[in-house]
Amino acid sequence: MLKYLTEILGKPVYDPDGRRVARVMDAIAKQGGRLPTLTALFLKGKQREGWYSLEDAEIREDGIHLRAPLTSLENYKPSSDDMRLQRDILDKQIVDVHDYRVIRVNDVRLAACGDQHCVVGVDASLRALVRRSGLGAPVETLAKLIGKPLQSNLIAWDDVETLEPGSAGGGRIKLKVPHEKIARLHPADIADIVEQLTPQQRAEVMEALDVETAADTLEEMEDETAAEVMETLEETRAADILEEMDPDAAADVLADLSEERTEELLEHMEPEEAADVKELLAYGEETAGGLMTTEFIAIPTRMTAEQTIQRLRELAPKAETIYYVYVTDDDNRLVGVISLRDLIVADPETHISDVMVQNVRSVYTSDHADEVAHIISRYNLLAIPVVEEDGRLVGIITVDDMMERLLPPERRRRLPQVTVNDE
Repeated sequence: MLKYLTEILGKPVYDPDGRRVARVMDAIAKQGGRLPTLTALFLKGKQREGWYSLEDAEIREDGIHLRAPLTSLENYKPSSDDMRLQRDILDKQIVDVHDYRVIRVNDVRLAACGDQHCVVGVDASLRALVRRSGLGAPVETLAKLIGKPLQSNLIAWDDVETLEPGSAGGGRIKLKVPHEKIARLHPADIADIVEQLTPQQRAEVMEALDVETAADTLEEMEDETAAEVMETLEETRAADILEEMDPDAAADVLADLSEERTEELLEHMEPEEAADVKELLAYGEETAGGLMTTEFIAIPTRMTAEQTIQRLRELAPKAETIYYVYVTDDDNRLVGVISLRDLIVADPETHISDVMVQNVRSVYTSDHADEVAHIISRYNLLAIPVVEEDGRLVGIITVDDMMERLLPPERRRRLPQVTVNDE
């Protein structure tokens, strides 16, 4: 029984009387069900060539046997649901959404599905290449003799994000609408995949994701790679993604772009979001100002514990911004801090000024990143406030952002994220 696409390609095609009339050049699998089903073959002969339905043929070990003369068969007309396996899949890059990687398909795995054949996976192994060369049997025998048998690298079709059928460009990655497989992955896993693609392929993947997922994915990338993606995206789309990102992450990406491209994207952003990012871009990368985010919670001293909790509900901040609630005076100078725990257990009518910690550890915007790391480590802080020389609170630096800077790139995504337990 035939198990692979390459065992069909090149096979002879026989008329009912046993005459060889053509060769198989490609195969179509119709999408729609869980597994694509083989529906047609492209046959090339001296007298005729074209697509023909498998209803008019039978796949056997020695080749394809037609149920009627080739010249009497009607041509099969490919539809939008049809995937051409040789053109669109074989030797192309596709996404393995189980192991979060981009692979080159060396063969397509087939299996019997009732009285039909289905595509059940792809093979990305050296073994598949050897099999295609026609030297499979002797090479595999030799490999076994030397104690290094060849292994298949089969990837189930359910774990594959395929090329869009009939896509132009010789096999560029194009996610199928509605691209459920990629979108369901964690942004860090999407980033792993995207970083393996060419710049053009990266842009196509990012264009296919919703804005929020695209923003989260960019934040998981190395800044230089994220900047390369931003260079290729259309201005409005790139600006929408930047607006969805944390200001510090957006600033890090823009810092690696050309000055002209940075100004172009800032102009397409909403004024408020653009202002936050511009503020961060003004600081050096190795300073506290360059590391901080402007997303934090600050409240005036006159508020009560109950009013503060209500304010948090209204703002619905991200978890990383509410490790601590900072307290400021009328001139926005930092005067205190209160943890979520102390805020929750405080009497609802108690003024924040009566329960806050006044001796707040902070850093100046001009302080070097190494000094920031030392203070966070020394005092076991989840976040540290950043102030100007006059004491005005302008941002915070979280411990996970600090650790991302200190760790080598290969370990950054393995960091556990510090979150607030809502239970």
